[in-house]
Amino acid sequence: MAKRPTTVGIGQKITTEMPWLDGVAKVMEEAFAPLLGQDAPREPRDFLYGVWLGHSLHAAVVTAPIGAWSAAALFDLLGEEDAADLLVGAGLLGAAGATITGAAQWQDATNDDAPRRVGALHALLNYSVTGLMAGSWLMRRQGRRQAGIALSALGMGVTLASAWLGGELAYGLGIGVDHAAFETPPTKWTDVAALDELADGKPKRVEADGVPVLLLRQGDAIRAIGATCTHLGGPLDEGKIAGEAVTCPWHGSVFCLTNGALIHGPATAPVAAYQVRVADGRVAIRANAEEPGGTIPVGGGQGTGASASGS
Repeated sequence: MAKRPTTVGIGQKITTEMPWLDGVAKVMEEAFAPLLGQDAPREPRDFLYGVWLGHSLHAAVVTAPIGAWSAAALFDLLGEEDAADLLVGAGLLGAAGATITGAAQWQDATNDDAPRRVGALHALLNYSVTGLMAGSWLMRRQGRRQAGIALSALGMGVTLASAWLGGELAYGLGIGVDHAAFETPPTKWTDVAALDELADGKPKRVEADGVPVLLLRQGDAIRAIGATCTHLGGPLDEGKIAGEAVTCPWHGSVFCLTNGALIHGPATAPVAAYQVRVADGRVAIRANAEEPGGTIPVGGGQGTGASASGS
């Protein structure tokens, strides 16, 4: 796994003293495995990850229940009973979507103690909130309005605690964010390797101005894409090559070797693509998603000074 931050958040400190959360996490993993496990169908998982959206779907969906329940609390204060009751119910529908998308985002991050335990506690609090809000909705339907309001107010309090843990998962532990976001691929030609260092069909990890890059020779073609999986930072140069795709060895995200495009999650962002040229037996690259890759010129680029892909 990618190196975790040296600073430890309060949520991590709390869950360190809660080893029983490992058992909760195991039950959750097994429950969601048929839909979200590594052997589950790709298409539903990709939808729940947010591959089609370009970022975490959970981050968008979670605003539905929080927004609905926050508005319901406001309408309760204003005495708008029908609006408040409607929004409590709407929040319950949104909570279902937030639960499954959150589980999808968390399922592949359980190898490390911190995200496994913080995520399990986050989920337990969310289940508690859903139970409180469901109870509130039932009380309101039965005419026991004050009891319903009390339950939803308590639910909002627990929601704040759970949201804080969710923030620690994202911003403290990097769950659901692009792990290559702060890499700056060079836009000028940068020498990275000798041509004879590239064995046909075998990926090679190089660095271009400090940015890790996967180089792959396939016949006369050379592919170059970012070597950092955007999901959790896995080394794509150690992944399985199949045609024009590479699979991350950590959690199975699949990227196109031609242009860095994301094919399958759990990653939700593509990797950088590089243009390649070969000259005088050396390989140089530069970030260029419009003209990715390159070919080996006649003579293998020895002493020709020729560019394989542009000037």
